Amino acid sequence: MALRTKLAAYFLDLMNGSSSHCWDGLVLGALERASVLYRKGVEKKYRSYADHPERQAWLDAVVISLGNITVGGTGKTPAACMLAQRLQREGYRVALLNRGYRSQKEHDGAVMSDGRQVLLSAAEGGDEACLMARSLPGIPVVIGRERQRSGQMAIEQFGSQVLLLDDGFQHWQLHRDLDIVLVDATNPFGNGKVLPRGILREPMEHLNRAGLFLITKCDQASREAIDAVYSTLQAYNPDAPIAESVHRAKWCISFGDWNGMKGREKCQALPKGTKAVAVSALGNPASFEQTIRSFGYDVVQALRYDDHHHYGTDDMAAMKKAADAAGAVLITTEKDAVKLNPEWIRQYDLPLYVLGISLEITRGGEQIDKVLRHVIGG
Repeated sequence: MALRTKLAAYFLDLMNGSSSHCWDGLVLGALERASVLYRKGVEKKYRSYADHPERQAWLDAVVISLGNITVGGTGKTPAACMLAQRLQREGYRVALLNRGYRSQKEHDGAVMSDGRQVLLSAAEGGDEACLMARSLPGIPVVIGRERQRSGQMAIEQFGSQVLLLDDGFQHWQLHRDLDIVLVDATNPFGNGKVLPRGILREPMEHLNRAGLFLITKCDQASREAIDAVYSTLQAYNPDAPIAESVHRAKWCISFGDWNGMKGREKCQALPKGTKAVAVSALGNPASFEQTIRSFGYDVVQALRYDDHHHYGTDDMAAMKKAADAAGAVLITTEKDAVKLNPEWIRQYDLPLYVLGISLEITRGGEQIDKVLRHVIGG
């Protein structure tokens, strides 16, 4: 296990109240003090825009932000794809704005997809943006750290009427017409503390900015836990509607078939009950592993990498070793698959499969449509 992964696991245990070392108290004290400073910094930055709205950039389109209040994976990418398709079906010209985190084009910005073809690789435009581009025919995807610039690019080049700002809840530099906040049912708010003492990116009080809440991964939490999330959200923001969703596995096909972008109906699915090693570089790998199990596969091992990890040949060798030792196949996400070199897959003869996952609204779909119509004016 990498040192960074070990440290992350150690700090997560501390956040959850586990203490097994004599120095844990000192570390917790340092984290508490750092959290105070972090909170003050976040509040100061937020107030600099909230108290001076003239500092925000405005675009000649409806801007809808999807984000969260915690670090880690809440399902923003499948949620963004779901919402983009929902708006596309209603006849709107939609574009997705993604930061392109840790990509070559993140600083300058670029068109990842014009809606007809994917124009950049995952290394050039980022794993999330590449996945969105592959998944959303007819919907442009534009990347860049400066969302005003990428939004203007979408308006000028594609005539976009609605801009979806992926992971934009903390991007206060750009005015938005609606904030949709995603909450992970399996770990909604951690220990309720801000970074680095907890997993909150900003204080709970800031939930009052949301115009709509979407609770994700409801199939992986009890009804009691979900109801508790409702109570918390309504305490901080009694006016925002709340919807529920699940992450639904759609298919599991070989990497070769997936990379060839064949029609899914022409691909041979991996038989249920197959032993599998889960491979992922996600904010919440446990949720992905549970989705594999729920789709009928036997997860015998998990290879977990840091979120947005760039895979190399050492990783290929580790995957091959794990698969051979377990007598199992490898199952990964589409977000990871876009970063994998097909030549390496062939060179190491990896029995690699890709699990397609979509976000499905299970409760509150009418609420979502009502809010969208109100904001867009349809």
